[in-house]
Amino acid sequence: MDPCVFSKHFQTMDGDALGRTMKELGVEGVDLTVRPGGHVEPENVAAGLPAFQKALAAHGVGITMLTTAITGAAEPHARDVIEAAGRLGIGYIKLGYWHYGGFGSYRRQAELVKGALSGLEPVLKRNRVRAGFHTHSGMFMGPNAEFALRLIEDCDPQVIGIYYDCGHCTIEGSAAGWMMGLDLVSDRLLMVAVKDMAWFRVDSSGAARKGWRQLMVPLDAGLTDWPELIRCLKAINFRGPLSFHSEYQGAHSFSDMTPAQVVEQTRRDLAYFRALM
Repeated sequence: MDPCVFSKHFQTMDGDALGRTMKELGVEGVDLTVRPGGHVEPENVAAGLPAFQKALAAHGVGITMLTTAITGAAEPHARDVIEAAGRLGIGYIKLGYWHYGGFGSYRRQAELVKGALSGLEPVLKRNRVRAGFHTHSGMFMGPNAEFALRLIEDCDPQVIGIYYDCGHCTIEGSAAGWMMGLDLVSDRLLMVAVKDMAWFRVDSSGAARKGWRQLMVPLDAGLTDWPELIRCLKAINFRGPLSFHSEYQGAHSFSDMTPAQVVEQTRRDLAYFRALM
């Protein structure tokens, strides 16, 4: 497994600061945001990505993968991002999201997603870049591994595969669904996102809907069965990127940490996971 840290949660840091922080945490790779508002803006990828790679490399840190917003080959700068990744030897990217339009829309949307993936495949293949379809819970196409697999089943497995998110897959299948899903996609597994989530009860007195919401929590506090999940990854000899997500800021987190607190919680998450490994 190739551990890296998702840069979204260190957005205030430039390349030099991010490299120093990763070095101090004992991490040699970064999952870099190359999307609107990310560490590198897509329209500036030709110059911005090599510069960021160089800044990280000064601290012995590389770019393991890119997180993008790409959902189609014809989108502005989609080809630029893929080509830049290929030139720099960055072999993995995460694709963007397709939002689910609600009951009755799934079949039509699924065909649109499959068409978009078909158009992206030759661009990825030409640049020797592999793309992961992220399993994201909630109103997203591909909320778990099974649904994501249906959408990529016609793609070349050497080009487009599954980006399995442990927290999101556990939220959607907390008892055993997460395991069966991982089992089902084990031969299409490209990347794994390491984060955890839990359900929290909120006041719903007199409300039309029950008051439950899912929030990000530290790895030792959520629903994910990490010892069993690690056993599964070892059983299939998984060797791809393992991206740690420190989503401890904003409305989707159990608390709103400062940047310094995010670094410290990331340190604790890494130590927890390493001990289990």
